Amino acid sequence: MATIRQLEAFIATAEFKKMSEAAKHLYISQPTISQIISELEKEYQTKLFERSAKELRITPAGSLLLKSAREILAIHKTLEQNMKTINSIRLLRIGATMTVGANIIGKIIQRMNELYPDIDIFVTISNTDQIEQLLLHNELDIALIEGIITNKDLATKPALLDRLCVICGREHPFAGRSMLHAEDLRDQNFILREKGSGTRAIFETFMNIQNIPYHVKWESNSTPAIIDAVSRNLGLGFLSERCVSEKISSGILFHCPIEEINLERYFYLCYSRFHPMTSQMQDFCDYIGSLPKDFN
Repeated sequence: MATIRQLEAFIATAEFKKMSEAAKHLYISQPTISQIISELEKEYQTKLFERSAKELRITPAGSLLLKSAREILAIHKTLEQNMKTINSIRLLRIGATMTVGANIIGKIIQRMNELYPDIDIFVTISNTDQIEQLLLHNELDIALIEGIITNKDLATKPALLDRLCVICGREHPFAGRSMLHAEDLRDQNFILREKGSGTRAIFETFMNIQNIPYHVKWESNSTPAIIDAVSRNLGLGFLSERCVSEKISSGILFHCPIEEINLERYFYLCYSRFHPMTSQMQDFCDYIGSLPKDFN
């Protein structure tokens, strides 16, 4: 029977595809990693990796073990947390993507604190790709995200509605136009969220479907920086209406409606399928489910 230590070493090797990198990650020696992999292959009487000069490739048997190993470690970590916190405060680690974090997560956590004073909430705000990895590595319990998750190890549920928009500064030729066509965006300069952002992924998908070339002049994980650059007429932006409504109302920015694009999207509740649904996770899901879809 594989030990927790062996499974941790195996998962690290599968993810880094190099024993040397796995060893660095776990702060152990490469020979130790090699020995553990050999022990597991002997235990299960099958090859777990194909060796090559550049990297290790996981075998079908290795993939099967990887899925089970992640489940076992998730259960083990939850068990440790539950035993540590038994008869005490319930810990809930919540992830939020950048748009969610900038606009609504504070209101949500404030109300959660009022409703559930026995839940100790820790929040991490990052982009969609990074939140996904934290969920997969059991460093978060649950998240409210703006991007589309395709990883089958993560469960998602539509939670709240959001609307995206193309924006420009008041000196841009598009300012004040009642409607644009997708073709109007051809070869325009854009100031966008960074790669890994759910908002960025939606923009790229739309432009690729429409086969419209464009130029990325800036990219940033800072919404205020994007808003400032757009207001200075350095390019068009693509953000949630939640982030720019005040600037649009004050005339600093202009909304550029695009006829061919439906800019509605959902914020999703997301958690690992291998993570047991704790009582505090269920309480969070129930509260989010009680909110109006257009909660702001």
